[in-house]
Amino acid sequence: MTYVKIGIALKTANLFFILILLNVICGCQTSQRIGIDGMPMKNARLRWGAFFGSPFGMRFTDPDNLGKHYSNFRGGEKNGMLYTCRGGFIDVGHVREAADRTAFVKEFVQCCLLENKSEFSFNVIEPSKYFVKISYPSDWQNYSKETREAFANEVAIDIGQYVAHTSLIWHEIITWFGFATVAGFPDKISSFSWEDSYSDVLGTVLGAAALRQTNQTYDEAMTRLMDEEMKLLEVQSPQVARKAANAIKGKWYTGGMYYFVKMKKHNFDVGFDDGMVAPVRVPGFCYESEPKLYDAPKLQSLWKHGFGFSVEIEPRIIEKNKIYSLIGLEKNKLIKPNIHFARVIEHLENRSNLAYSPKSKKKERNGENVKSQ
Repeated sequence: MTYVKIGIALKTANLFFILILLNVICGCQTSQRIGIDGMPMKNARLRWGAFFGSPFGMRFTDPDNLGKHYSNFRGGEKNGMLYTCRGGFIDVGHVREAADRTAFVKEFVQCCLLENKSEFSFNVIEPSKYFVKISYPSDWQNYSKETREAFANEVAIDIGQYVAHTSLIWHEIITWFGFATVAGFPDKISSFSWEDSYSDVLGTVLGAAALRQTNQTYDEAMTRLMDEEMKLLEVQSPQVARKAANAIKGKWYTGGMYYFVKMKKHNFDVGFDDGMVAPVRVPGFCYESEPKLYDAPKLQSLWKHGFGFSVEIEPRIIEKNKIYSLIGLEKNKLIKPNIHFARVIEHLENRSNLAYSPKSKKKERNGENVKSQ
């Protein structure tokens, strides 16, 4: 069996395990149409993202042929790496997965809200469990059925986007400490890479927008919104994307492939400092375009309607001890993302040679050249 076939076999086996895990734990669904065929979403769909140093090579995607979005494991998507003037590198697989995480959590949460559940838990792809607590408005039971359904839908979309964003930050953290989506192939070289955080938050934004569409299924809306947003970001041809990738080789990372790759630049901007996530762009590539920043997900509709919310994470990974030791957390405690994530990221940022800092984010806003130093 060739090296590539071994890798594909490992991916398939690992994906099969994830699907079994999700189907056992996550049985709460609504009747909202999600897929192209109008079927509800059963789980968040894992995507194999493009990353620099991939053992399978880098695919630069044709932005005019991104294919249809499929949340329910059907072919037709055209994933890979894009380069945009306003957003830098975009990992299309990351965008799609982030959107599907948003949709999956929204579906689960909406069902629980309509059943008046105040505590529930679920998994989102990685083997960690999310524990959610909800408090309801004091007069919740006095609302009409139609009002409760409308509020539940709105609140669930905000929670879906927020938890999806949280789960993606958690993914970056655990892969930094050695977690491997596929056994034998640790994801650390792509952890907090320059395109991941931006692609992830973009995906949650598009996912939430797609869920708010009433005249299309989620997949149909995602297909349209993806194309529209790439145009707004001034997406470039695969040839330009390849040139931009060549321009950073040896500067932002060194080494040829996978085990030999050393990342020299990281992007830890997940919106903790000012509530916005900014792109990391390659100097010299349509740098005169104004960078586009995205809001990190917030829970505004919850506070507006009188809901309370908290989420905690139970790590079910062997990397747990390293993370807990770093922040001095007792082993029997759960991760509180709103408290512990910032502590972890601060430690990682201090250890990284070329971290994308709030200072460089300010330069991006002003259209200045962000230099690696």
